Amino acid sequence: MQESKRLNFLKSYLKLFGVEKIELINETVDSISGIAIYDENDPEERQEFIWHKSEKEFPSSELNILIEKIVAEKWHNGDKISEHIEELEFEEFDNSTKEKILTELFDVQIRMVDDGEETDSYWVHY
Repeated sequence: MQESKRLNFLKSYLKLFGVEKIELINETVDSISGIAIYDENDPEERQEFIWHKSEKEFPSSELNILIEKIVAEKWHNGDKISEHIEELEFEEFDNSTKEKILTELFDVQIRMVDDGEETDSYWVHY
């Protein structure tokens, strides 16, 4: 079975927060939920989440490229992206595309779930 585009995106996005692995709980038409695992050897280092997006609403493939570059270059500290990212040049896309993708990145919000209740969110900012 092919991995959903939403799950593929989440694996990339949650790297920004130090997540090593995602354990899928459920995928429906309107959402995807799972457990973000920060340390596979520590059962306390896990966070349940849900993302209320359909498979058709997942972000652009360019956003995955941007995230992978941010992680590889360490242009972030958890949910905080380097303020200088707007000044950086990307060989993968031009500046207008970069602006669009950064806006897309800042619009992503994945809800954390604690004891069955949506509490906080994973989201990125400057």
